[in-house]
Amino acid sequence: MSNDKINKKREKDQRRQERKKQKKRSKQIQLVRTYSIYVIAIVLIGYGLFSVVSGPQIGPMGSTHEHLDILVYINGEALDLNQSRYAMKSGYGHIHGGEGDIMHLHAINIPLNWFMESLDLAITEDSINVHGIEYSSNDDDVFLIFVNGENIIDTEYMLMDEDKILIYYGSASDDDIANALSLVPDRAEEVNASPNKGEQV
Repeated sequence: MSNDKINKKREKDQRRQERKKQKKRSKQIQLVRTYSIYVIAIVLIGYGLFSVVSGPQIGPMGSTHEHLDILVYINGEALDLNQSRYAMKSGYGHIHGGEGDIMHLHAINIPLNWFMESLDLAITEDSINVHGIEYSSNDDDVFLIFVNGENIIDTEYMLMDEDKILIYYGSASDDDIANALSLVPDRAEEVNASPNKGEQV
């Protein structure tokens, strides 16, 4: 066989081998892409399922229309929630301007800590942050949360219609705490019975 024929055969074999390698490489790339898509899809589905089962899912908007009484009591004084800075902070749950003793809920599954944070009054089990100033339980003063007269520590408590909420920071004296409890408003039931359920029209 002449050298030319041998060279041509060798070149043909090399091209054939190269094509095989390219096909194999293409298949591997395609396989990696397919697996990547599957992995991303599984991760997204898993994250979605985790979100559904792991925490409160607020809403949807309009899924309820409830009212609760609230008092935030700091160092012997009621925090004035009638101020405009607290009004209408969220469509899910809010306080109306000039009506700071009533919480209006327009969505189900609203936790207390979410509502307080929406007012820029973030709470933990032992503190409240009032616009950047933190009040924490210490040797002299205590931070307490009361729902319907009962002390709770669950800041993720799900708010319910006509609850009476006291957020308290101050003296640990039983008399002082009892006094604050006596000041919690009692208007939610009345608002619920009104023709437009307290909505500003």
